[in-house]
Amino acid sequence: MITMKMTYEKSHLFMHTSHGKWLVDTGAPSSISPGLRLSFDQNGYQRVFEVPTTYMGISIPTLTDLVGVEFKGLLGTDILNEYDILWDIEAETMQLTENELDASSLGLVGNELAIGNIMGVPTLNVTCAGRSQTMFFDTGAPHSYLIRFNEPLPPQAKEVEDFLPGFGKFTTKLVQTNFEIDQVKYLLQTGELPTLIGMSLSVAGSEGIIGNEIMRHRRIGYFPRRDAMLIGPSVLPNE
Repeated sequence: MITMKMTYEKSHLFMHTSHGKWLVDTGAPSSISPGLRLSFDQNGYQRVFEVPTTYMGISIPTLTDLVGVEFKGLLGTDILNEYDILWDIEAETMQLTENELDASSLGLVGNELAIGNIMGVPTLNVTCAGRSQTMFFDTGAPHSYLIRFNEPLPPQAKEVEDFLPGFGKFTTKLVQTNFEIDQVKYLLQTGELPTLIGMSLSVAGSEGIIGNEIMRHRRIGYFPRRDAMLIGPSVLPNE
């Protein structure tokens, strides 16, 4: 098990290495970095990953401009899915291991959730507005998104600017939306995707995005090699 410092800056997650910060993004199938490699070297564990400089025309300089934070590389699922991971934003830690993690030994409370995989990106079965939907679990997205809202948005809905790599910047209005995952309810700030992006997600088999807001004030166990994850409270039992 290695423990990396993790920070939450401008609504994005960053893993800190000796050579700089990496954006943690389960919504990206490929890691990228102009430094060409990512090295883990801690507690006797060593592993080096060769990383391309771009993916589908996306580069780190472009992403840092969009995010508004300087970082060294993007950590996608090609590397993330090699590990069992425990994310804890409150404790500012990200723990990774090639061994299989036992949720109970980590103090994680709750049921393991089955996750799917579409083009390397994890998916969750989510109920919204009484309907079961498949949605991407995207740690690189600060907000959650639906392809479309069934009801008109209230006039006081807050308008924000966001971006998706490959599509660029867009504006959307956010409303508090109820989601249910394994009979647990989550109230998340949610926007509506532009038509072109929504169509692309729909063709891929997804009806929206669950963003990293769901990770705040919670500890997240991510176990992609056995197609599972667990969303637990941020405080360990008896603390």
